[in-house]
Amino acid sequence: MRKKINIVLSVLFIAFIFAIFAGTMVKYGKNYAYGFFKSYKEEITPDASLYEEIRARINKLESNAGQRLIFRNDMREMNAYFQSLIGKDMLNIGSNYTVQLKYGGYYDLFTGAYDTEKTDELVNFAKKLKEEKGIPTVFVYCHCGLYEEEELHEIYRDFDNNNECADVLLKAFEDGGVICIDSREAYQKASLSIDQAVMRTDIHWTHRMALETAAETVRKMNSALGFSFDEDKLKYGNFNVETHEKLLYGEIAQRLGEAFMEEDDISIMTPKYDTHIVYEAENEGTVRREGTFEEAIVERRKIENDSEGAYEGKKNTQAYYVYGDYLAKTHTVNEDAAPVKILVFKDSYGTPVASFLSLTMRDVYAVDLRSSDMSMNEWVETVQPDAVLFAYSQQMLRNFDYVIAD
Repeated sequence: MRKKINIVLSVLFIAFIFAIFAGTMVKYGKNYAYGFFKSYKEEITPDASLYEEIRARINKLESNAGQRLIFRNDMREMNAYFQSLIGKDMLNIGSNYTVQLKYGGYYDLFTGAYDTEKTDELVNFAKKLKEEKGIPTVFVYCHCGLYEEEELHEIYRDFDNNNECADVLLKAFEDGGVICIDSREAYQKASLSIDQAVMRTDIHWTHRMALETAAETVRKMNSALGFSFDEDKLKYGNFNVETHEKLLYGEIAQRLGEAFMEEDDISIMTPKYDTHIVYEAENEGTVRREGTFEEAIVERRKIENDSEGAYEGKKNTQAYYVYGDYLAKTHTVNEDAAPVKILVFKDSYGTPVASFLSLTMRDVYAVDLRSSDMSMNEWVETVQPDAVLFAYSQQMLRNFDYVIAD
């Protein structure tokens, strides 16, 4: 009898797998084909080897499989729910180990190995820029998730190496003579609480935390490098704050489901003082806007629940990106700011930081290498900046594999 049951269950499981595959191809087949035959080229240089081309194609297939699979969200939520029913409070969804912090937010444990090999390349690049071109480099470390160690239940602390890795990365830059801004210090100086700095439903930090990190960056560049940026421009008290309650349904929420959390509040901060900025962004197309900081940079369509990327057509997943498309290559011009040109290499954490920096610097170029076919060195040659900033989170630096110099 048991043998027959096993056979029936096996047949049903195989049929289910085929049904998932067929349904996925019907709904997302074009996306898979586009990634495999065309957009994989975004990850490689024109002279890439056959091995690199194959790897890029496989990466696109893997990325699509992780994001475009019918019933993906339902299966994730069901997985989390059943894990909680059997008493688990460390939920394993995909490759993420997610736990609840004491204040109520959820946090992905950092458990993977890390090294400084690529960091050392970045440090050597910074040294070369200083020695050969006289261009100083600043590392803006965008910390993620755990600003207060005691918020993590003691049973999980031996599993998590978030802060340990952060210390190693910062030391590598500092030992190389690079000016460093640690957002954990900015957090303390601003007297924030963890719920003011970190999203509950998402892996990202809040816009308030990005602002405080930008403010600390300006202070450090003034004191360490002799710039004269107007520090008052980035004081929190000089911003209007518009809060949209229970808006963002972030990445962690999408994994765990509504049974675990409600949406995050999103605050849009705009200067109380007069501003005039020209904003240009290039991704799949080119965008140009001119006006106040809000008119030029803030993308209000991202706070609409029916915006592109809405979770199951009803929940907002894009509101974090209200300060710009992180994959876009952007250039802001603020003629009322200090006559300085900077080049920011950044990820999604660094995107709002670069936007806020535009209030204090005339020219801010911001580049995410994931959407660029140029190396860091080529960007420096093109822009000829007065300073280069690396505004990166730990997630990016753990997996950094982009071209620094040819």
